[in-house]
Amino acid sequence: MRRNDQAIAFTPLAEHEPGLVLSLLSRSYAPYLALDPQASRAWPADWAAYDQEVFQRPDTVGACGFVTCLSGEPIGFASWDPRGRPTGIIGHNCVLPAFQGHGYGTVQIRRVLDILRRRGFEQVRVTTGDHLFFLPAQRMYASCGFREIERGCRDPRVTLAMIDYLLVLPSNVPDTASAMHD
Repeated sequence: MRRNDQAIAFTPLAEHEPGLVLSLLSRSYAPYLALDPQASRAWPADWAAYDQEVFQRPDTVGACGFVTCLSGEPIGFASWDPRGRPTGIIGHNCVLPAFQGHGYGTVQIRRVLDILRRRGFEQVRVTTGDHLFFLPAQRMYASCGFREIERGCRDPRVTLAMIDYLLVLPSNVPDTASAMHD
């Protein structure tokens, strides 16, 4: 299947029903959660709390993300945390398994990078797991220009090591094509 960029839309999180973010994360990470009992106990509760926060605070947390829709159907989402200016942090993001491997994750991340660049951020950090399940994400971040800066275990509830990446953004020249959709 070839990605059809014309059918992709980025919609505000607040336009969706509570529970969607939790559902997207749960379905996207289900194969990994089946392999890691510690993560399967810790992460879903974190995702549920995040989902609640998104919809309870639509002007703050809920404004820092979007749902990626293909022909009107949610297939993934991406979020960011702007509080560390001049460094933005890419937060939760995922693409449903049926749509993985078709470039939608890259489109999402590039969209987040465009938004952060236009808002004056100088660099962006992102973290992913150090496990074969996360290899596609690792490759995607590298293809978007991120470079690895650190590895290690930080969540005492989970033994999975994490990989941190950093990207220095180019000058803050507006991207007029995507600015029209922001």
